[in-house]
Amino acid sequence: MALAQLTSTRSTAVPTDGVTLLVYAPYGTDLELTGYPGDARTTVSQHPLVANLARVAACGVHVFALVDLVDEGTCLVEFRANRRTPSFTTRWKQQMEAMQPLRGLIRYACEKRPGTRLVLGLEGHGAGYLPEIDLNVLTAEQVTNHGEYEWHMGQESSAPVLPMGSPVLPMGSPVLPMGSPVLPTSRVPLSTWALGQAIRDGLKDETDRLGVLLFNNCFNMSVEVLHTVAPLAEFAGGFANYNFFTAGEAYALAFEALKAAGGRADTQQLATWLVQANGVVLRAKSHHPTVGSVIKLSRLPLIVRRLDALAKALIRALTSGDKQHHVDVALKIREAIRGAQQYDTHLPVRLEAPDELTDLGSFATVLSNFPENAAEVQPAAQALARALKGIKVYGDSGNPWMAPEVHWDFSRAELSMNVFLPDPGLHGLWDWRAPFYLQPDADTRVPAVQPHVIDFLKKTAWVDFIIEYHRHQPFKGLRPARIPGCPRFDRAQPPV
Repeated sequence: MALAQLTSTRSTAVPTDGVTLLVYAPYGTDLELTGYPGDARTTVSQHPLVANLARVAACGVHVFALVDLVDEGTCLVEFRANRRTPSFTTRWKQQMEAMQPLRGLIRYACEKRPGTRLVLGLEGHGAGYLPEIDLNVLTAEQVTNHGEYEWHMGQESSAPVLPMGSPVLPMGSPVLPMGSPVLPTSRVPLSTWALGQAIRDGLKDETDRLGVLLFNNCFNMSVEVLHTVAPLAEFAGGFANYNFFTAGEAYALAFEALKAAGGRADTQQLATWLVQANGVVLRAKSHHPTVGSVIKLSRLPLIVRRLDALAKALIRALTSGDKQHHVDVALKIREAIRGAQQYDTHLPVRLEAPDELTDLGSFATVLSNFPENAAEVQPAAQALARALKGIKVYGDSGNPWMAPEVHWDFSRAELSMNVFLPDPGLHGLWDWRAPFYLQPDADTRVPAVQPHVIDFLKKTAWVDFIIEYHRHQPFKGLRPARIPGCPRFDRAQPPV
């Protein structure tokens, strides 16, 4: 059978011959993903992901997967196009949350299959924006400023609070000079900066080769993440809320659609097939509602410029009067946030504040009629809404199996991607990432708790807006650090 072909929509793209699928599967910290679809631990060769990748290879596609399971060595799985039998090579045990394994996988594929178009699928857990933190610098001395601050666990939402008052900046944002001592106790996925750097280093000067980047995990259809990877791929697909684990079945369905189309398609079509296939698999099971999106990554600079303009207009709306005016406008912004689609980051999973990921398209739509500083805010919001139009591919509604009493509805046409908006309800309780997110100059400070800060935070007024929005809200504490899990494709039907 001939090799599958994937053409670029870029007029300047270098022609390629053949397609190579790369899958990065860091399941080594999760027993459910390791033992899927049952509860027993398994080997890499027995994992259903490998069986689904064999279906991809049968469609005339080369496949490389780096798979890490609990209590198993990290394994490189390779399929030649049109062959269902893989080779397995141990890569010992890799630190999959570091950038080196992903960088190595991409570089290896570039060298082993030169001249092919690349498709990269990222598996495992996702969280949207994640800071790059140097844990070697984040010592006890630093988090207490050499004993000046003392941290205690408070009662409200189990949030850490400072009894003597928060060491905050004058405007009230919880920007701690030494960084936050509250970090996830489990290993986290790649930071947003490290993800972009790993792809960049792996591709070297071959960025035209990465046609599709699929975030096949939770929350990574995120403006911060997409802006970071925008120069490195042509299209991205992903899911702004939770996605449910299906062990690569969406890859198989999408590439079988490519085969059915005569083995030829462009990058936009394949990205759409990949996202749609995820919805097909989950819809057939029921009780797994998700929302999927696809975007041409060259759109991100315009989207971010328009978000920057909206942030500046909202800041001027807040600061155009006295303190009472500021408080009144902040409350109106809070209502706009509540009117936008929220994505779950906190239990219970009700898609409402205090969830700290807000859909950018629905937020812009709600603000299109905002009454304060209307001459600036409304056109800025409308321009952002136009820039985000058409990104959503599908949005399902239903009762998720892990909370059957809750209804998730992703039917709004304007849904697009999420943005980190901590403490949206002005409760004074902040996501653990907030102290890092709100320090866009952190890479210039000594010691550099954050040695690298993504460009989105450095080059937009979004951080300034968040700080201004919270100016008169007292800081109470940080929410316990938690990376949202990746709910598996559950086998049991919940009660209706």
